[in-house]
Order: sequence, then structure tokens, then C-alpha cells
Amino acid sequence: MFAPTADAAVVKEEQQPLAGWHGGFFLRDANDNFRLYPKGRLNFDFASSFGAGVSDVPATSGGSTLKPRLFIRRARLEVAGEFLKRFSFDVDVDFGGQGLGNANGRTENAAGAAGQAPTADTARFAPVESTTANAVLADAWINYSVMPALNFLFGQHQAFFSMDNQTSDNGTTFMERNIATRSFAYPEGKDIGLTIWGDVADRMVVYGVSVVGGDGQNRPGVDSQFDFIGRVAARPFASDKKGLLAKAQIGVSARYGDRDQRYVGYDYAAIRTAQGYTLWGAGYTDSLKRPIHVIPSASQAAIGGELRLPIKMVELRAEAYYVANETREAVEGFQLTNTERLGQVKGLGWYVQLSAWPVGDAFVSGDPGFSPRPTKIDLTKEIEKPKSGIEVAALLAGINATYDGASRGGAYDEKTPGAEGGPGTDLNVMQIGLAANYWYTKNIRLGVNYSAYLTPGSGSSENLLRVPGNTVTPADPDAHALHELGARVSMSF
Repeated sequence: MFAPTADAAVVKEEQQPLAGWHGGFFLRDANDNFRLYPKGRLNFDFASSFGAGVSDVPATSGGSTLKPRLFIRRARLEVAGEFLKRFSFDVDVDFGGQGLGNANGRTENAAGAAGQAPTADTARFAPVESTTANAVLADAWINYSVMPALNFLFGQHQAFFSMDNQTSDNGTTFMERNIATRSFAYPEGKDIGLTIWGDVADRMVVYGVSVVGGDGQNRPGVDSQFDFIGRVAARPFASDKKGLLAKAQIGVSARYGDRDQRYVGYDYAAIRTAQGYTLWGAGYTDSLKRPIHVIPSASQAAIGGELRLPIKMVELRAEAYYVANETREAVEGFQLTNTERLGQVKGLGWYVQLSAWPVGDAFVSGDPGFSPRPTKIDLTKEIEKPKSGIEVAALLAGINATYDGASRGGAYDEKTPGAEGGPGTDLNVMQIGLAANYWYTKNIRLGVNYSAYLTPGSGSSENLLRVPGNTVTPADPDAHALHELGARVSMSF
């Protein structure tokens, strides 16, 4: 335990080690006023896509990312710590991703020499498919704890919205979060701000209320507006710790914010598969051949609920969120100066996941929905015997939404979603997923995933989403699905 005062000057005789492994690495001073916890995670992935049109997408249109490939998805170095009894912190930097520079061969370094009028012959292009450095700040926060039920968290962290979003990458059943959470209900994932949170009565009730910039990970606020986020979840039967429904959980999350169109010019979040294929890119080309960008503007709101039922070796999770986000459209190059029309994205994102642990220990990965939490190691307790087990799961997730580009004002272009005789407004996709994980311990896992993304009516006015078969020439009118197969070896400590 910590010393009773933060300014203790006398080093007392200490039987506990100053450094080592106790369910995690630690380094501390003799008075236990300061602790460091070196941590990290590594995800080594295999990814492959198949389905109509997949093999025909050219490299210039992103076809390289649909080929079977090996890559490092995450290589994250982390350091957490505790100091002066009540403070804790976490700083994580991710070196994974391994993106390629100029993957489509079209990226220009310069249109022409300085002082020279550019022509078709003066363009100079970046090296094609070059390796790129990729270091991204993941988490960076400080937590002040008054008591377990009252904490103040400052910095960038996983947003307190939805059970799935608040589950660490180390513990997710599938390699990536489902399409409803990741691409619709809360695509930002992380944000920057202040959160007041607490775990009441040994997590019988958990809550978090946040004021954040609202612009997402590593993007400081650009318009002096803030988002308000809240999540509360309860375990009604937690008092009976050995009861069948002791960890049954129900909860609700909500979010509200605003975007000032005079300052916000970044694109609305795209709808992407787990392996990164863009089904809807929040933009289109209008009748004048101009690239049009869909941009968050004005009100942004979401509300929904969660349910978890773990019973013996079986678990059911389900969440559903209604989203109503207002938008505007602007021509490329004029995102911060001109607005063509005002619209809205609205609809439902949902998922149901059923998992079981048929071999070995159950729930080796821990409970979902409790990230971030300060790292703490109790050296007075014996290290638990490592658990191992096999987890199998099935997932059904979906987005049933619409995007109308001028529902709030402005004149429709004939290519604008919602225009009479135009491309329609539906954003519909269903993800069917299967997963199998061998958890050697909670720190080492081998997983295999399969997902099918079904987009009924894609390639026509019935659905704005597009699978590879809809994008090749000639387009396949019967292509309404994309299949992904993936595998991961992961380690965390």
C-alpha cells in the first residue's frame, strides 16, 4: 500500500521488492510514493478479402489493401504509474499500422517548379508504395482519485460511451470493434477532455460524465465547441457475488455536441470494414465533376443502451444506438469557405454478440466496458494462477441509417443523396462475424476472424454503400457482399 503521507523522508525497511513482475512489471521507490508500470502490446496480423470484384480492383483504386497480407497492426509502448497516493497516469504511443506512402501512385510532391506555371508535364510524384513512419499518440491522461467512486480524468482517452468502445483492444473478442460501434455510433473512439467517473460498490454501478473537444483522437478542438458524453451501467445482482447473474449488466450512453461550420472542415466519418475497406466515404462527385465532401455541422447526438449476460461459460452482449448528426456539403478546396447544402445522417447502429468458452477457463479476457482505468498492482496479494481457455463467438451487427444531403437546406445537385431521381439516401450494412481465440493467458492470444459485410441494393439507388464489385468496370449489379478473413497473434503486458 502507499505510505500514509506523500512527503515521508525516512526510508522504512521494506520486505516487498522494488522492481519485478507481479501480474505486471513494476518499479517503485522504497516508500511506495511513486510507481512506474512499463507496459506494451503487439498485434501481428494476417488479413485477406474475397468476394465479387475483389481481385479486379486496381492498385490505383486501393486494390492492394484487398490482397492477402501480413503486417503489424499495433506495436504500442506504454508507461503507466502512480504517485503521491492519489494520482495516476498513462501514456501510450502506437508505432503500428505500417501504412504505405502513395499507395495509389497519384500523390504529387509538386505540380511544378517554384515560379513556373504547372502543366501536365511538370508534376513530380512521391515514391510509389514507399514505407512510412507511423507514430501516433494513443492515450495520454492523468487521473486524480478522491475515492473509487469519484475520479477526475484529464487528457486523451477512450471515450466513456458504450460498453464496446470502453473495452480495451487487449480484451476484445474480435480483432477490431464491430462496424456499428467503430463506424457509426462513436467512430472517434478516443477524445480529449475531462471526465468525472467512478466505480461504486465494487462496480455495482459505474458511471462517467465527460466534457471533450468532440473532434476525436489527436485532433485538438478547432471551433470552441464541446461535446458532452455520459455513460452509466449497473449490475443489479452484484451483491450476490456467487450468483448466476452476479455480473449481468445493463446501461445507457448518450452524447451531444455542436460543430461550427465556419471552422470545422474535416470529413464526416467513413463507414469501413474491420480491415479498413471503405463502404461509404462521406463524399461523392457531383454533376459538374467536382469532389463533394460531407462535413459534420451543427448538432451531433447519439443515445442508446447496452446489455451483458454472462452465465457460467456463455455470454450475451448487445447494444443499440440511435444517431442524429447534422452535416453540410462543400466542394473540395472550399471546405472552410463555402457550403453547398445542409443535410443529416440519422439511423440505428446495433450489434448482438454470443460467445462461449468450451475449453479451459472462462472469461480469461476479463470484463468488457471498463477502459480506461488506472493500473494498480497490489504487492500484498499472491499472483493469481494464469488462466487459459478457448473462446468462440458469433456476431451480428448492423447500420440502418440514411444520409440526405440537403434535408436541412440548399439546392440538390442531381448527384446529391436525396435528390429526386438521384442516388437515394440509405446507408445499410449487416456484419456477420465468427471468431475463435486461444487465450494462452490473458496476455497472449491467437485469434481467427471471419466477417461478411452484406450491403443489399449496393451499386444502385437503393443503398449508398459500395462493395468492390460495385466499383470495378464493368460493375457487377449482383455484388452486395464483401468477405474478410483475418488472424492475429497478440501479446500484451
